[in-house]
Amino acid sequence: MLFASGMGQPLFNQEPEVRVRIINTLDTLNLSLRGEWSLRNTGASKMVLPAETHLRLINQAGQISVFDSSGTLLVQSPSFMFRSDSDTATVMIESVPYGVGWWWAGVADRVYEGAFHIYLSTKQEMNVVVQLPLETYLKGVVPYEIGGTSPLEALKAQAVTARSEAIIALTSKLYSGDYYDLTSDVECQVFSGNQKRTEPSDLAVDETAGLIISEQGRPMNAYYASNCGGRSELIQNVWPGRNQLKSYQVSHTDNRRQSGPRLKWSWRAKHWIKSSPEVYCNPEFNSALPSWSRQNFRWSRKFSVQELTDMLTDDKELGQFRRLRVLKRGPSGRIYKARIVFEHGKFSVDGELALRQMFSPSLRSSAFYVERQGDQVVLHGAGWGHGVGMCQSGAIAQAATGRTFDQILKHYYSKAELLNIYETATP
Repeated sequence: MLFASGMGQPLFNQEPEVRVRIINTLDTLNLSLRGEWSLRNTGASKMVLPAETHLRLINQAGQISVFDSSGTLLVQSPSFMFRSDSDTATVMIESVPYGVGWWWAGVADRVYEGAFHIYLSTKQEMNVVVQLPLETYLKGVVPYEIGGTSPLEALKAQAVTARSEAIIALTSKLYSGDYYDLTSDVECQVFSGNQKRTEPSDLAVDETAGLIISEQGRPMNAYYASNCGGRSELIQNVWPGRNQLKSYQVSHTDNRRQSGPRLKWSWRAKHWIKSSPEVYCNPEFNSALPSWSRQNFRWSRKFSVQELTDMLTDDKELGQFRRLRVLKRGPSGRIYKARIVFEHGKFSVDGELALRQMFSPSLRSSAFYVERQGDQVVLHGAGWGHGVGMCQSGAIAQAATGRTFDQILKHYYSKAELLNIYETATP
């Protein structure tokens, strides 16, 4: 263990449970129950449902109606609980939305375990919340966040960071609602159940059980992103209002020496993006990187002037798009203040995420430069994500060279320590 575990009393006496909202955007749910389940409604009446039962739940007129596969109405209520006494019982939910609002958005069938609370919110949205032990929850996070076939030490680093994020969310109520502690998509971290779990990803969770990262003995947010593009970003340039932990007050190049050019100047950022630097997350130097990473280290997007005009403003009086002027870049080359110039006016954009989300679909990162090609505008960019904290691609590359999970974590969170959060955990 290359950096010390935090001392003092653990946060929990035993492994905590988490309640995760997995759906709040659908009015119809199709479920398949694997194993025997019981259904209890608001009135506390209980119904036993045999294995392989198929159900359709419909949000209508302030009630959730539950139908069986023959179309027979079984029960109506604004709230239900599904539970099973079997450790192997699961629920398959069809067409679960993911990546809502992002360029990779879609739907997929998902398999979950745990206890389920399905209810109508005050906005009459049908919410689906699953309650399960923390470590089981993490087994549904790690393979979706970094890939279930990644090297074990990278998976372990991901398990520790995901656990840290979950504990911060659990204790701060950052993402909580009336009946849930966490959400399941990118605003929190991706939790998608059992579909992509692998033996290595489960082992990574088990072998790091209870471990998080901390500063000065206190749990810390363990931010991470898919691919930093070669250099990490300062937290104040991404989230100015968030806790300025020491680990996030430095920006470094993603190589063993952690040295390389600062990219605050656009001419230097352009040269960096056009180049192929020797960094962990560069697929040219690291053949172990998966395909999703290879696509994101460097990327390009092409638009017509009219497309950009329609995309960037609804104000027709501004006229045609003319240029994007960079006002501020961070040391990773990420733009966090820009001015959009049109024929008859201009406006400023603050924040790297706000800038990314002006485009449809959203840009992979705000580390880009603009090239004009006649009536076409090309954005050439680096990385995927905000660039703060751990670069998941870099973690994979480091693990492939033999670095251990604690070495990887120390590389990205230089002032952090490992901390046990419940008594049964062992570093």
